[in-house]
Amino acid sequence: MPPDRYDLPITFVNTPEILDRVLPDWFAAHLLAVDIECSLTGFHHCAMALVQIATHEQAWLVDPIVLGPLMQSAMRALAEIPWIVHDFSGDGIVFKRLYDVMPCSVMDTMLLARALGYPQPGLKTLARVKLGVEIPKEEQDSNWMLRPLRPSQVSYAARDAALLLPLLRRLAEEAETRRDDPEIGPRLARLPSEIRHLVQRVRHYRVPEHHPVVEKVRAMGLGEVAEERANRLSELRLKWGNEGDVAAVMELGNRWILARVQYPPRSREALERCIPNPRFRAKRLDALWEVLGS
Repeated sequence: MPPDRYDLPITFVNTPEILDRVLPDWFAAHLLAVDIECSLTGFHHCAMALVQIATHEQAWLVDPIVLGPLMQSAMRALAEIPWIVHDFSGDGIVFKRLYDVMPCSVMDTMLLARALGYPQPGLKTLARVKLGVEIPKEEQDSNWMLRPLRPSQVSYAARDAALLLPLLRRLAEEAETRRDDPEIGPRLARLPSEIRHLVQRVRHYRVPEHHPVVEKVRAMGLGEVAEERANRLSELRLKWGNEGDVAAVMELGNRWILARVQYPPRSREALERCIPNPRFRAKRLDALWEVLGS
């Protein structure tokens, strides 16, 4: 990714001392772009791997893995400052679930773009259309739990946050010129209400009681043993995935779990043949057989 005006100076926030030093800078900004990177286990259960914060002049990469319990107070402080985000429906749930925080004010550039009539308001598309910036997505599903991060991951993460404020400005300029449009105008008028409803949904979010595959097993009437195995396998998938084992997320999908509990392998060797990834198989076979062979 070649450097350009959206490649801001980056500060890694990975010690208590740095965190104390940057908090006044965040409050002085009065408005922050906020983005996150997580493990690949879905917003209901993922671990947060990185919080990206940006102004027009500076980007900060906050490391929850290193800061640990300090993140709770840091995120509560961050929540006192208005946020610019892209798709708060997912990121907001992660903040709510992990840290029980909600920003005092939020503007979602995805909802604004949708109100303006963009049919695919993803950040990659909008960055290209509105800012003339191509965002390579090779790092989107990379392993964000491993340290140190690669330079390409650092650049990708910081730029995702750095683009949000310029994007908001361009979208706001467009909104100002299209308020009298018979289709766009009413949608823009409804936008504040949409954002309030979104914030309320996130505020009242609750983690699902059961994994989807367990519900499927129950609906199929496969019995208590199958339900227990499906639940244990799902928990292992989340545990390993949140530790940074991407192979666990890829190999132990809901279809794989459902097939194994519906037709349990009769031997360790039979289970081994069901796991194509040799490295994952060598690392996790014993634990999987403990569940399925019991």
